[in-house]
Amino acid sequence: MTILWRPTGPVELELVRQLDWRVWPPRLPEQPIFYPVLNEDYAIRIARDWHVRRDGAGFVTRFEVETSDHEPRSST
Repeated sequence: MTILWRPTGPVELELVRQLDWRVWPPRLPEQPIFYPVLNEDYAIRIARDWHVRRDGAGFVTRFEVETSDHEPRSST
């Protein structure tokens, strides 16, 4: 398992809650990409610096994804 963090605003957090905290909703119009991060401190900074300024509140979600023990293939 790999732990990831996702900074989010109140609108997206409410959508996740409505989905019983099981899946992420489709991206919002202002979100060009789905952007989880590997570091909780970085997620907190994003939530504080982006979401609080834009949305009035920022949150950090934590979730796990299954990962394999295999090394990624080289593209060369």
